[in-house]
Amino acid sequence: MANKFLIVIQAGSHDVAKAVHGLLYGQELHEAGYQVDIVFDGAGTTWVREFEKTDHPFNPLFKQVMKLGIVQGGCQACAGFFEVASEVEEAGVSLIGEEGNGGHLAFANYMKEGYSPVIL
Repeated sequence: MANKFLIVIQAGSHDVAKAVHGLLYGQELHEAGYQVDIVFDGAGTTWVREFEKTDHPFNPLFKQVMKLGIVQGGCQACAGFFEVASEVEEAGVSLIGEEGNGGHLAFANYMKEGYSPVIL
């Protein structure tokens, strides 16, 4: 049975349910004692900017999950492509990526470390 989970939020702007459930699943797994890393990847990097807005209905959930310390970052290359890199960093989410793969998330490293991926 897996005890480490990588939650990759790739949901586009039209799919708030997937983005929110990525946060909810991460929170639930963490509170149940599992090791959890949440990363924003692809179009999902735009959700950091949205969730950071104080009037967004899921801002309180985002803030709770951030306090848990399980949000590991947003893809550097993707945040740049979607022009949200500065907003991601301003929200306290690190930009992560490997130089060897164009600044994208090092997905294989997570798999080598025994994480089970959940991609939303």
